[in-house]
Amino acid sequence: MIPHPLHVTVKFGDGIPTPFHGKALFDFEIALRKLTGVRAEVFMDQKGDDSKLRSAMTKEQRAKL
Repeated sequence: MIPHPLHVTVKFGDGIPTPFHGKALFDFEIALRKLTGVRAEVFMDQKGDDSKLRSAMTKEQRAKL
């Protein structure tokens, strides 16, 4: 699936507290619209599988599951 050309996906590191994500996304979207003049939308990247075992595996090992 090709992402929509006016969408931006943001991934927050673990050190950024969750309560600040919404405000940061909103502020970034407003700034992006002002800078570019386009109706861009900003979304948060959804975390995948948090399993430590799966995250330690290689892509090949996960594909075999």
